[in-house]
Amino acid sequence: MKQTNSNTQGIMPALSGFRAIAAWMIFVLHFFPYNNPAAPDLLKNFIREWHIGVDMFFVLSGFLITYRYYDQTPLQFKKYAVNRFSRIYPMYFLITIGVFVDFLIRNQFWSSEKTVEAVLSFTMTKALFRQYFFTAGISQGWTLTLEELFYFSAPFFFILIKKNRKWFYILPFLIFIFGVTLKYLAGLTPNPWGFMQNNIAVFIFEFFAGMGLALLIKKHTKIKFDTSWVTYFGIGFILLYLFLNPFGYGSSDLIRALMVITLSVFGIAPLLWGLIHERTIVSRFLSTDTMVLLGKSSYVFYLIHKGFIPVLIYDYIAENVAVIFMLITGLSILMFKYIEEPLNLWIRKKYAK
Repeated sequence: MKQTNSNTQGIMPALSGFRAIAAWMIFVLHFFPYNNPAAPDLLKNFIREWHIGVDMFFVLSGFLITYRYYDQTPLQFKKYAVNRFSRIYPMYFLITIGVFVDFLIRNQFWSSEKTVEAVLSFTMTKALFRQYFFTAGISQGWTLTLEELFYFSAPFFFILIKKNRKWFYILPFLIFIFGVTLKYLAGLTPNPWGFMQNNIAVFIFEFFAGMGLALLIKKHTKIKFDTSWVTYFGIGFILLYLFLNPFGYGSSDLIRALMVITLSVFGIAPLLWGLIHERTIVSRFLSTDTMVLLGKSSYVFYLIHKGFIPVLIYDYIAENVAVIFMLITGLSILMFKYIEEPLNLWIRKKYAK
């Protein structure tokens, strides 16, 4: 869900288009009329699995952070922190303000519960608490809590992996065991907020799949690739997963971990590899100027596609989902060009040095 950095945009433009596709999948997931009796069950079940757009973002984030920063020795942590902050927080902050202002206007009251929601939203910690996982602030913003945890911990992962490559394989399983154990212990006592009931323990494998892809590519940057099948293998596996996946978010942590490992390693990572190294009709399409622009603005699109903005469009402009999609897309581009990108550059210029 984050911006690619300027270096990777120049050599991997298809990854920007990839981000647009992931964001659109999540939009369709949220707006598809499941209760439409005319829609075939096969289609409904297929669309219900499009939450993997989030998984696609997590793998891409792991890849980009590792590709960009792994070889920086020593890592300029202040610059790294400023870059990550400038990418995700300004627009998140502004749109979160809009969420709570809209609540005040519509409801004409404020409560201590809304204060808790606001604090957890503005600190990007709401995903740590089951009660507020989806309800507080930007509902889809729970993914940014996990991104934030990965950004904070990635430099420490790099240090350990550089000392011994075995840590690359050990760390995600240690984090998984720690997270699941903490979740279990937190559930033993009265736990009204559901502390750590949803955490990074399962999704860490997706970030590490992206990290592994970056390490693999950086090791083989001088090899010439003439394959054209890896892209289609990744797409084919993702489609197979969408049609056949019998598990959902209600599955046990172990089952979910196995499924995200399978999807990331055999589906998303090969697709990213193919988009970087292969010249296919898919990579050419995702590399077009239009798709790159849509990819750059996909973070804003992700933040506003669900919430008060589509509600306002529905109430006052149009009820048609296609019209809502087009208006949100246009608004995302404008907000990227005139708010997100200028703020990003200003913060970097002022604080990163």
